[in-house]
Amino acid sequence: MSQVQKLLESHPHWSAVETIYHRLQAHGYKAFLAGGCVRDALLGITANDLDVATDATPEQIEELFEKTVNVGKVFGVMRVLVGGADIEVATFRTDGTYKDGRRPEGVHFSSPEEDAKRRDFTVNALFYDLTSKKVLDFVQGEADLRNAILRTVGEPERRFREDHLRLLRAARFVAQLDFILEQTTFDAVKQMAALVKTVSGERLRDEMGKLLKSKAVSKGLEVMVATDLMQLLFPFRLRDNEWFGSYGAKEVWQTLALFFRNAKSEELSSSIQLLKLSTKEQRSIEKAWALWQKPDDFFALNLGKQLQKLTEEGSFWALQVLMLEGSVWASQVKDLFKEWQLWQNQLPRPLLTGEDLKGKLTGKAIGVCLAEAFELQLERKLQTRDEAIAWLQKYLESDSHG
Repeated sequence: MSQVQKLLESHPHWSAVETIYHRLQAHGYKAFLAGGCVRDALLGITANDLDVATDATPEQIEELFEKTVNVGKVFGVMRVLVGGADIEVATFRTDGTYKDGRRPEGVHFSSPEEDAKRRDFTVNALFYDLTSKKVLDFVQGEADLRNAILRTVGEPERRFREDHLRLLRAARFVAQLDFILEQTTFDAVKQMAALVKTVSGERLRDEMGKLLKSKAVSKGLEVMVATDLMQLLFPFRLRDNEWFGSYGAKEVWQTLALFFRNAKSEELSSSIQLLKLSTKEQRSIEKAWALWQKPDDFFALNLGKQLQKLTEEGSFWALQVLMLEGSVWASQVKDLFKEWQLWQNQLPRPLLTGEDLKGKLTGKAIGVCLAEAFELQLERKLQTRDEAIAWLQKYLESDSHG
């Protein structure tokens, strides 16, 4: 058994792919694995997803399988649900005319060779024949894989004019694969870079998220600078384009926060607006950015206030980074996290509530009193309900609150 076959079979969804393959084959249809999973197997990597390409039409796929999802039937793309797995099954196709810089106006179902020729980069245009257990390469993608080169399928200008996001995808795949961008492809990206401004913010966000979690982020960012993509999208990065790592980031907003770390306030706002980030992502990034700008202000807060800020995802992430990068605040963050662990990483129920202040304080004074009591509780200066009630009595009796 080849290394490619072993890697493919090691995927948790392999049995689902086999089921789909045998069903299609039994009814006279071809079924190949396609795209990134073939590329990754040739590179010795287990792919995230296994995608199937076939000569069966979407209607035939619907007839053959009990559970299908129409995710792009007009473009020949279906999802087949088998044994808990969700597998994309697409019909071999040739794309029609592109007029919006994103998708073809129509498609024509075709052959594996024609399907390969309409894809973006040669290394993403490979098929794996499940019958012969051989790689099918119509575009010299295997050679580019061996040479660690990223090259468009066919004429670069045509590929980029079809889908303007491919301009940024070029930088992303350089980062993901740690490849070199082939010169003609590079020249086309630079020449056509301005078209990236027509891409929707949501698509830019997703692509930047993939780039920033790649193994060679710095190379991808360098390509963005060299091709003018950075100038067009995130010009503030031209001042400092270094990348020190993702510090274990799991969410897209976390890597974007690192990417935006040295932006000025107005640059951060425009970048967030450009990428059409959700309100939650925006707030988290802004919290992280604010803490990184003035960490001294955070550590000037009392312990109770600091612990409460740990419930903010952005602040928590910013502190994690300060600790992991070995900053001058690392030991303070470590001590704060130990305190947080003593609270089992969540805020306790307050010992005092608004009910305790009814008829005793009014308006903003209620919030001020409860906030102070809760901070003392977090600092373990008030540890029981009785202690809190006694503290409240003294608080009310003091000249400033009586």
